[in-house]
Amino acid sequence: MKPALLPKKLFTRKLLTEKLYTGILSLLLILLYSLVATSLQAQDPNRIRQEREKYLFQVENQLRALSDSLVPGLREVASLTVSEASLGDFLRGLAQTHRLNISVEPGLDNKVTNNFTGVKVQDLLLFLCREYNLDIRFTGTIMAFSRYQPPAEPKPTPQVRIPQIQYDISNDRLVADLANDSLPAVARQLTRLSKKNVVLAPGLNGKMVSSYIEGMPLEAGLDKIAYANGLRLVKTSDNAYLLEGNDSPAAASGSRNRLGQNGLVSAGYPSNRQGNGGGGGNNADNLFIDVKQGPDGNQWLTVDASGVPIVDIINEASSRLNINYVLFSNLPGNTTVRLQNVRYDDLLSFLLQGTSHTMKRMDGIYLIGERNLEGFRNTRLVKMQFRPADKIDEVIPPELKKGVDIKIFKELNSVILSGGLPQIEEITNFLKAIDQPVLNVLIEVIVMEVNKSFSVETGISALLSDSTKKTGGTVFPGLDMTIGSGAINKFLSTLSSNGLVNIGRVTPNFYLQLKALEQNSNVQVHSTPKLSTLNGHEATLTIGQSVYYLEQTQNITGSVTTTTSVTQRYNKVNADMSIKINPMVSGDEHITLDINAEFSDFTAPTIAGAPPGNATRKFTSMIRIKNEEMIILGGLEEARKSASGSGVPILSRIPILKWLFSSRKRERSDKRLLIFIKPTLMY
Repeated sequence: MKPALLPKKLFTRKLLTEKLYTGILSLLLILLYSLVATSLQAQDPNRIRQEREKYLFQVENQLRALSDSLVPGLREVASLTVSEASLGDFLRGLAQTHRLNISVEPGLDNKVTNNFTGVKVQDLLLFLCREYNLDIRFTGTIMAFSRYQPPAEPKPTPQVRIPQIQYDISNDRLVADLANDSLPAVARQLTRLSKKNVVLAPGLNGKMVSSYIEGMPLEAGLDKIAYANGLRLVKTSDNAYLLEGNDSPAAASGSRNRLGQNGLVSAGYPSNRQGNGGGGGNNADNLFIDVKQGPDGNQWLTVDASGVPIVDIINEASSRLNINYVLFSNLPGNTTVRLQNVRYDDLLSFLLQGTSHTMKRMDGIYLIGERNLEGFRNTRLVKMQFRPADKIDEVIPPELKKGVDIKIFKELNSVILSGGLPQIEEITNFLKAIDQPVLNVLIEVIVMEVNKSFSVETGISALLSDSTKKTGGTVFPGLDMTIGSGAINKFLSTLSSNGLVNIGRVTPNFYLQLKALEQNSNVQVHSTPKLSTLNGHEATLTIGQSVYYLEQTQNITGSVTTTTSVTQRYNKVNADMSIKINPMVSGDEHITLDINAEFSDFTAPTIAGAPPGNATRKFTSMIRIKNEEMIILGGLEEARKSASGSGVPILSRIPILKWLFSSRKRERSDKRLLIFIKPTLMY
């Protein structure tokens, strides 16, 4: 069934209504667009005005900072009247009158007609900047005037589209649908999916690529993408992929071996120029320097360089900042550096560190040269506070002393350093680090020696002599008698006269010895030497005595007539108490002692006329002890017992009779030697 048709009048009316609605909608869109455009046009002058006021505020702060320190002429008062004068001539006259460093751009030909009375120079310069739309660039105390160029409106950051890339890592199959995609984003996506590094050569960060790959291996797919977009694919020795332009120095030199039909090559990373004028290529792709001005008016550098000659970095940074410098000697060497927001002085310090060059600033000009050149040498007197300066140069490491002349000034207990400033700073910091108070250590040594002895001697001895012995001896205390033959015969005669027994008489050379002695000895020696020394230094104490003995030498000379000469010489024998202690204090007040102790005494000579004997006791030990603790270093304890006797066989064994027919001797001795040590730290 066919649909019913509308009447002609209704159709015409409906068509007119639709056209009316369309016209009204178009009119509304036009009005809305006009309002938006008008608003944008109104906002643009406001933005420019705000940027201009912000910049003038920075200029005002910079002028005030210079007037407070370096340029006093900015605080002076100016009174002048000009009419139809050139702006450049006006600024030059102002600079000459008030001793200012002003540079004027040749294009500043505005006519100035003004009358100023009692106005500060810094306010006058700020007024000229505001009135005539001027710009001031500050370099130290130099002010460069030029036309003000408003900063360009920041462009909106483009939205980076995620590249349409798929990769099956197990089957090594790549699918890519690239349509004007960012090359860095493509490289990042390929690296993330394949786990293989895809690196871009310098200068390709803003390149856009387009290509379509379906089911190809990764290496072949990358080769086709590079070929389709005028690039070359390089496979490096560590299995990474490098994308570079066909116009790169490496591609033009043809130094790499071609493996693929479309430019896939295998080699190392591209080499950089080996020095200024060394025959290398351009370093523009390996050096990036950006300059930003901070709110305080100072200029900050951002530097990114890879294998670039140091002199090229200094030259480029100085050119960007309009800084004057003088290079007195060749500055060899390349460097790789990445720094953000650094000052020019700090950049020079970083670049020259580790080289034979240094820098100094003089009248706004930077002087760069070898450290040993005239004008770059520095001399410093470092005074030691707690350590003696004598032989302190032996403690300084040899690496720090290279290129520095070191002299000791004993009268001031100081060290004179002459050489490059960085080396002097390193040695100064080292000397300050070791210049610390050294502890004193008081060491008390207690030596105790005890000798005890006991002896008993009893008995009767019958003896014969070549001569007649007289009766005599000791009766009390102790019995030690010698009875001669006369006394014995008298006693025997008394016995015979009483009729008891008749023994007879003894010969004149016969005599008897009667002994009944007991001896006790108790000797105690107590010595307390004290030693005081610095930490780590050995202290020595020696106390003793000397005994001299006579030594005679008889010389016989001559053949016919014999001549005898006797030479006498006195030799010395020492008996000393010697103690050597070397303390070492640790951080927790523990003290390590290296001890050598030796004690010697005289003994009776074993041969008549021989020099006295010497008994020596020696201790060597290393111990660890706390502060003010006492320990025993060592001891010697000797106990001796002896029993001896002589008598008539058989009779000397019979009780009671043995006292008449034998003599006996018993001895007992006890010796002890103890050494105590107590260290004390003296702060």
